Amino acid sequence: MPVLIGLLPVLGLSFLASHMFERTACVTMILFATACVWSGCRVHRRWGLLALLGAGAVLVGYIQFAGAPEENEAQTNWREAAGMAIGGSLIAASHLLNLKLRTRCGCRQCNQSGKPK
Repeated sequence: MPVLIGLLPVLGLSFLASHMFERTACVTMILFATACVWSGCRVHRRWGLLALLGAGAVLVGYIQFAGAPEENEAQTNWREAAGMAIGGSLIAASHLLNLKLRTRCGCRQCNQSGKPK
């Protein structure tokens, strides 16, 4: 899937490589991640997951919206790439830990939301 997404701009979908699309995807990702982790935190009171998510969201958001403007887009900014990878990993870790808590839980709410009907 990552290779396919990487090839989409070559296939004529160059809008996927624009800064506006990247920022929109970033905000959408953070909103969905917050909604998912928030539901788990409300039930199980593991507020550290929100802190982990928040740290990743702040890092990704800072890089996207307050970072230095790119003068030459042909060059790779390795600090930006590393920051995005770390921020994305923190967000993914909060998701994975939330899923782990939900699968270990025996409560009725987790059992109903985790199984398809």
